[in-house]
Amino acid sequence: MSLELFGYKNIHEKVAQEKKWMHNKFADCPIKYDPESAWRDNAVICRLSLLLPYCKTFGIYQILNREFNDALAGEIKKLDLWPMLEVGAGNGELAATLRARGIELKAVDNYSERLPERTLNAVPQPEKMDYLEALSQYKPKLVLCSWMPDDENWNEEFMACNSVQAYILIGNADWLPRKEPVGWRSKVLMGPNKWSLCRLDNGVDFERPDLWWRHSKVYIFERDSI
Repeated sequence: MSLELFGYKNIHEKVAQEKKWMHNKFADCPIKYDPESAWRDNAVICRLSLLLPYCKTFGIYQILNREFNDALAGEIKKLDLWPMLEVGAGNGELAATLRARGIELKAVDNYSERLPERTLNAVPQPEKMDYLEALSQYKPKLVLCSWMPDDENWNEEFMACNSVQAYILIGNADWLPRKEPVGWRSKVLMGPNKWSLCRLDNGVDFERPDLWWRHSKVYIFERDSI
């Protein structure tokens, strides 16, 4: 399917072409990422043999898409927990998609990772602030975190923040607690999880967006009191 999709005769031809694109930072690659494109259109990115280099070039961790954005916004509105804060917001694209759907939130990032050129001036940039400082200053009831930094786990800090009634985690499930934390309950947010795509998901099945083998998951943790 992947070869037929791109019109290549064999995998060697496909990889060779992608390497040519990589040398000029994918400037002439016909596959363009748009966080508001339909799931099917952005899932094509996951058919690249060089998916990870492509995503690194453009600063993509979560491959946003219209269905994912709509489903996540719907879940957030049902929670009705305000104020809302996104931490580790990176280039601000996720915050921008939610604001476009009528959701008010603060977005912060410590800018430890260089932003890709494609996003500069494209959307309002997150406020420069460490996540701990932001939790203290904004006292959010709902926290959103997409792709925590490697080798870091902020779960305990989210749970220790008295104002936080729930938080949503998006990304590789390695950061999940090994057992249900006392006073909290968790579940997969099935709506956005169905449409979740990320930089690790080579070879997505276009006919089955709900397959569970994909790397990026969407979880919510809620205090037992709500």
